[in-house]
Amino acid sequence: MAKEYTVKILKSGEKRYVFDVNLGYRLDGTRNRTTISSKSVKEGRTKVAQLRLKLKLTASNSSPIFEDVYSLYIADCKNKKMAETTIYNKEVLYYEQLHVFYKSKLSKIKPADIILWQNQMNKTLAPSTANTRENNLSAFFEWCVVHSFLEVNPFKKVDKTSPVRKNELNFWTEEEFKTFIEYVTYPTHKLIFTTLFYTGLRKSELFGLKYSDIHGNELHLSETVKRTGSAYIIGDQFKNETSKRIVPIPRWLDFGTGDEYIFKPSLYSHINRDLDNWIKKAGIKRIRVHDFRHSYAAMLINKGVDIYTVSKMLGHKSITTTMDIYGHLYDEKRKEITDLFD
Repeated sequence: MAKEYTVKILKSGEKRYVFDVNLGYRLDGTRNRTTISSKSVKEGRTKVAQLRLKLKLTASNSSPIFEDVYSLYIADCKNKKMAETTIYNKEVLYYEQLHVFYKSKLSKIKPADIILWQNQMNKTLAPSTANTRENNLSAFFEWCVVHSFLEVNPFKKVDKTSPVRKNELNFWTEEEFKTFIEYVTYPTHKLIFTTLFYTGLRKSELFGLKYSDIHGNELHLSETVKRTGSAYIIGDQFKNETSKRIVPIPRWLDFGTGDEYIFKPSLYSHINRDLDNWIKKAGIKRIRVHDFRHSYAAMLINKGVDIYTVSKMLGHKSITTTMDIYGHLYDEKRKEITDLFD
C-alpha cells in the first residue's frame, strides 16, 4: 500500500508533508491527480478531506444542500486559522438562526427567503446583533461564490438591517464614578472598575493583563482573554494592530505583585452582573462595562487631551474612528477658544 504522503525538506529546514490525491480518471484513461502540501499530517488530511467533499458535492449535485456546504465552510475557516471567537460566532449563527435553510438547495435560496428570515430574526434581536448575523450569512454566500457553489450571492439584492447609532454616548463623569466606587465592597472589583475607568481598556484586554505587563506607570499589553461558550481563549490576537499598545496608569493605582494574570478569568462572565448590582445600590445611571471606555475618552477630552492622543490611548485603528465616536465632544472645546479672546 502506497504511503499517503511524502516528506519534503525546504531550504529553511522546515518539513512539508505532500499528499498525492487521486481525483479519478480522465476520458482518455489517464489519471487525474493533484498534490496538497501542509505543515503537518493532520492539516494535510484535513485539506484532502475538504477537497474530496467539495468534489463530491459538486459532482453529485449541481446545487448542493445548505447544511453540507456550511460544514465545509466552517472547516475551511478553521484551516485558515481564523480567530476562535470568529469561528464560534459563525457556529452560533448556524445553530441558532439558520434552521430555515438547513435542507434547502443553495441555488433555490432567493432574496425573498432571506427577507423572510430577516423579519423573523428582527423580532427577537437588537438591530446591531441582527446586522452582525446578516454580515456573517452574506460572508458565507460570498465564500460559496468564490468556491463555485453559487454564481451570485443572493444577499446582494437584500438591504441589511441598519444598526441603531446613538447620538449621545453613555458615560460617567469622574464625580459619578467616585460615587459609584464607594458602593463596591470587594477589593478585587474595586480594582477592576478603577482600572477600566482610568485606562479605557476593553474587557478582553483587562482580563489579559499579567503582572509582567506592569512597567512603572505603564501597562504594556501583551495578551487578551475572550470567552466562547464555556471556554476561555487566551492569546495575543487583539482587535487590530494598534490595540496592542502601551497605556499610562495613575501613579496611585496599585496592582500589587504576583504571577501570571492580575484578574482571574472566572470573573469575566460575572462582571456585567456585578456592575449592575452596584449601580443599583449607588442609585446612579446605568452604564455597561464597555461604557467605561467612553468615560475614559470623555474624561481625557474634558482635561484637554488632543484627539490624536485619545485615539492612541484607546487603541483605535485610525483617528477617523475616534472622531466618528467622540468628535462631537469637542464642540464645547471650540466654544472655549472663543472665550480665550474675551
